[in-house]
Formats: sequence, C-alpha cells, structure tokens
Amino acid sequence: MQDEEEIRARIQQLKQSEHESSWREWFTLEYYQQYFDVTTELVLRRLMNAFNPFSGNFFDIGQIPELYGPFWILNTLIFTITLSSNISKKLQREDFTFDFTLIPWAFLLFYSKAIIIPLIYRVVLKCFSQDKLSYIHCVFLYGYSTTVIIPVTLLGCIPHPAIQWMLLLYGIFSQASFLATNFNRELQDLEKEKKYIIVAIVTIIQISVMIVYKFYFFKTENYEQLGISHIRNHFLTTH
Repeated sequence: MQDEEEIRARIQQLKQSEHESSWREWFTLEYYQQYFDVTTELVLRRLMNAFNPFSGNFFDIGQIPELYGPFWILNTLIFTITLSSNISKKLQREDFTFDFTLIPWAFLLFYSKAIIIPLIYRVVLKCFSQDKLSYIHCVFLYGYSTTVIIPVTLLGCIPHPAIQWMLLLYGIFSQASFLATNFNRELQDLEKEKKYIIVAIVTIIQISVMIVYKFYFFKTENYEQLGISHIRNHFLTTH
C-alpha cells in the first residue's frame, strides 16, 4: 500500500515538474535525471511486454515513464543495423568494405524519429483535447515499441528480398499494433472516429519509416539474392 502511494506521489511530482519547468530546463542534465531512475527488473518487464503487440497494458508496468530503456534500445538498434547491413552487403559483394557511414545515418534516422514522432502524437492528442499522456509518455511508449525492430534487423542480414519483406511487414504490424492498443486503452473516453485517426497516423508513420529503413539499410543488389537467377538464365539462353 505504501509503495502504491509512493508511485502516485512520484507520478504527480513528474507531471507537476513538466508543467512548471521552463523551456531552458529542457537543456539541462538535471531535468532528465528523474527519467533515468529505474530498476533493471522494471526495464526487462517492459522489454518483454513490448514484444506483445496486443498487451495494451504497457503503462501499468511501473506506471512512471522513464527514458533509460528507450535510450539503450535506440543505441542497440543503431549497432545492430550497422552490423546487419554490412553483413548483408558482404554476402552480396566480393569487393566488400565495411561501411562506417551507416552509423551516423542510423543515428540520425532513429533518434530523429524517437523525438519527432512522439511530438506528432502529442500534438494530435492536444488537438483532441487529451492531456492524459504527456510528451515524455509518448517518447517512453514509442521508444519501447522499437524493441521488436532489433530482432527484425538481426535477421535482415539475410540478403533475400522475400525474407526481408516478411520481416519488414512483421515489424510494421507489431510496432503499430503495440502503439495503437496502448494508445487506445489510455484514450478510452475519446470518440471512436478520433481513435481511428490516431491509429491511421500511427500506421502511416510506421510504414513510411520502415520503408526508408528497408531501402537504405537492406537492399538486395543482384539476381541471385532475388531468388530468380534461373529465370534470368532461361531468358538469356532462349533469346
């Protein structure tokens, strides 16, 4: 009982600090320290929950938003993208050299979307007069939703378009479903039409980001990886 009261008090304190803090405090380390105070057990529970696209109870785990998990998820994803993309290119080229330029581009893509996309969600919620979820809540939720992209990225090193597209579709479906079900539960009092708008925005954004991810980091470059080399050979021999 005492733990629940402490949690409620902490949540209230965080909300109050968000409202009272000036924009200058957003650029100080002290402001973000409160969002990195979390236990390893809690982070692991949230990571496991993020693999279930239909759980809808993500905000019930610990209840207090944090940025520690999203920070390490994004860094891990950047590392796995760089590694898997280079492995994929190695399997397709004989004159392969490790492409270190993928690191800044992966950093730019995923950190930009981790900041901008939750801001879009927050603006949409504000337009619908919904203040239940703050910007930090949106960053928190979106950061953990990216967890599923890590195994998708690791398997994406297989340079076969059919496998890569199946992984891409799974990543889009899983992440969009996770976001939609958790947003839906937190916005139960919102009109159904407005919920559909939020789900549509979530889905469109995820599709757009993942298509950029696929064609920049994981693209097949020859017929052998397309699995249709026999068709090409047959066409050349008969014509």
